[in-house]
Amino acid sequence: MSRRGGLPPPVHAAAPPTTARLRAEELVAELDRAHGISADIHELRSGNAIVSVYRGLLAYSDGENFWWTSPKLDGSGDHLLSAASDSTTAAERLAEHYEILRARPLTTLLGCELPLLADVILAEHVDPR
Repeated sequence: MSRRGGLPPPVHAAAPPTTARLRAEELVAELDRAHGISADIHELRSGNAIVSVYRGLLAYSDGENFWWTSPKLDGSGDHLLSAASDSTTAAERLAEHYEILRARPLTTLLGCELPLLADVILAEHVDPR
C-alpha cells in the first residue's frame, strides 16, 4: 500500500538486541539444552533483561552477569541471592533452584517473598506519580 505521493510507507529497522538480551538468550538456550527447562525473556526499560524460569525464579542480566533470588537449598525457608558470570554456571544453579521450587506446592510460593514477574514489570513501566 502506498502513501500519498506514491511513496511506500517507511520501513523501520528493528533495534538491535541489547547485550543483556543476548546474554539472556544464551541462558535460555543453555537451560533448554542442558536441563530441558523452558524459560522466556523480558526486556526492561533499564536495559536489563529478565529470564523467567519459574514462579518466583527470575534471573536478571545486565549484559555481563546473571543474578537471582531463590530459596536456600537447606530448606530453611530463607532466601539466597545467587550470581554467575557465565550462562553455563547460571543454568546449572538455576536448574537446581527450579527443581526445589517445583517440588513445593504452588500455594506456598504465593505468599513468599520471591519476586514475581508481574511485580518487576509493573515497577519498570508504571510511574508512581
